[in-house]
Amino acid sequence: MSKHIVTVTDCVDIAANELRGTLVSVVGEAGPIVEPFVPILPAFSAINGNLAMRLTADCYPEGTVLLSTLGPLKDRPKAVIGRTIKKDLVFIGRNTGIFDWLTRDFGIAELYDISGQYGEGKKFASFAGRSVTAPLAARAALGVPLSELGTPLAEEEITRLDLADGTIVHIDNFGSMKFTGALPSTEEGARYRVTVNGRSVEAVYAHRMIGLDTGTWALFPGSSLGMFELGCVRRYGLPELGAQVGDVVEAELLD
Repeated sequence: MSKHIVTVTDCVDIAANELRGTLVSVVGEAGPIVEPFVPILPAFSAINGNLAMRLTADCYPEGTVLLSTLGPLKDRPKAVIGRTIKKDLVFIGRNTGIFDWLTRDFGIAELYDISGQYGEGKKFASFAGRSVTAPLAARAALGVPLSELGTPLAEEEITRLDLADGTIVHIDNFGSMKFTGALPSTEEGARYRVTVNGRSVEAVYAHRMIGLDTGTWALFPGSSLGMFELGCVRRYGLPELGAQVGDVVEAELLD
């Protein structure tokens, strides 16, 4: 039996409580701990969900069940449940790309198509995350073999996002942007012209942005998976660039 269930979701209003309540009701008082949800903001972002799922996998202990309810696509992709090689984590949800980073780094020990549990092709059921995904996740957490919940699926079926270098994968509440890829120089004080969607700012590279003057744009080593971040020191500078998750940061080293 798993000890923890974590929900990664863009259902951050009362729906989050419905998801948690469903999980708690199925696992019972002696069951796994249903942890606070991990919010995906902005909503409908497979890119941000992909990062959140990967970060959550790092933080929680072996055997945790990671539940995704996220709807970024027009069409409904397959619903899947699987188990990672590293840390023996269970992941479940729609195959939207949210499991890309997780399965690249942690591997896939087993994978199943659970779409049949959703009555695919029959009458549409609203909020299947609550009525179908959450109960399935709870059953998996209680020790039901994954093979009893679906049909075998090749690991090549997992949706890959293949993000370009510089892709913004998260923007925090301070307006700092985490992005993929490398920088030409990480020398303290290196100066850059940074462009997003045709808007540019000058930024300085700093190992600790807190020491820079207020309002300075900075590139700095972030806290997540070796990625760099772009932010404005002690100021919410995001409107100046108009950046969003999924946009690409272009960093040009200045002489």
